[in-house]
Amino acid sequence: MKEKKVTIREVAELAGVSISSVSRYLADPKSIQPLAAYNIKNAINELQYEPNMFARNLKRGQTQIVGLIVPHMEYFFGKICHVVSDYFFERKYITYICESDSEREKELFYVQELLNQRAAGIIIAPSGQNTPYLQGVTKNYKNMIAIDRQEDIGCDMVLENHRDNAYHLISWLLKNKPCSRIMMLFGWSDSFNTRMCLAGANQALEEAGRDGSRVIKIFTARKIEVVMDALKQLNSVLEDGERPVIIGFGTDIVEYIAMGIHQLYPEWIGNVDIAGFAMGGTKEKLGMDCSLVVKNPETVAICAAELLSQKIMGEKEEKEPRKYDVKVKYEF
Repeated sequence: MKEKKVTIREVAELAGVSISSVSRYLADPKSIQPLAAYNIKNAINELQYEPNMFARNLKRGQTQIVGLIVPHMEYFFGKICHVVSDYFFERKYITYICESDSEREKELFYVQELLNQRAAGIIIAPSGQNTPYLQGVTKNYKNMIAIDRQEDIGCDMVLENHRDNAYHLISWLLKNKPCSRIMMLFGWSDSFNTRMCLAGANQALEEAGRDGSRVIKIFTARKIEVVMDALKQLNSVLEDGERPVIIGFGTDIVEYIAMGIHQLYPEWIGNVDIAGFAMGGTKEKLGMDCSLVVKNPETVAICAAELLSQKIMGEKEEKEPRKYDVKVKYEF
């Protein structure tokens, strides 16, 4: 004889709560008062209740899938992936992590497939190459959050203020370091974050009245060989007694600078100033004194995940898209 399946109503009756409370607990245990959550958990265990997740998802028109689209999974975005995945694991969601390489076709494919899979929500670091398409998506699909890039795709954005951080870093260096010659190494030339860092740096240089002829700006595409060539270029123009400042706008770029100095110009150690944007612990990892804007991927990830969770649960009232600025730490 086939065993009768336990229903959600029976769980609610045993726990002494409403059916909707049990349903909310199944979606997010932390959304329920601790005592009620304790009673629901005990009732589920006692009755050996197994929720029909497929039926629940059909009813809601979505799955227990969350999509996370990032350009790569190193440094900043690696930490983002870890934190977002853990956040939604605790809420019984599977996180699909998609690496776009900042390529238009890859990003487009991943967004379309996540929508086809009826993903409950999507967190995306937009490449800037699919803006009209993403704006069209967010007109109807509201469960999307953008991170790290201030690209207007019609949804909330969570990011660090790259322009302000670059401005404060360069301003401080100009006031506190010799800066007789400056080399700045940026990421991809068409990246939004590069444009913001460049704007902040230019503002600081202009306010200080610095001669642009003694400032070298390199767009590295985040490649070590480009950084090595840049260091050789700097060496070719250095004059006796000059103490240059080398600034890398990215953890990988700062690390490439340190590697290049050790390999090509070890005599520079202690005679150049290194600065830039990097992850926490970079200074200790390199064993070199650096002036750093320390990035904050954990807060970016948690803020984005919480916003998306609120949208999925219908707890966030739909308003005009908002930008959430995340604070960083200045180690200089």
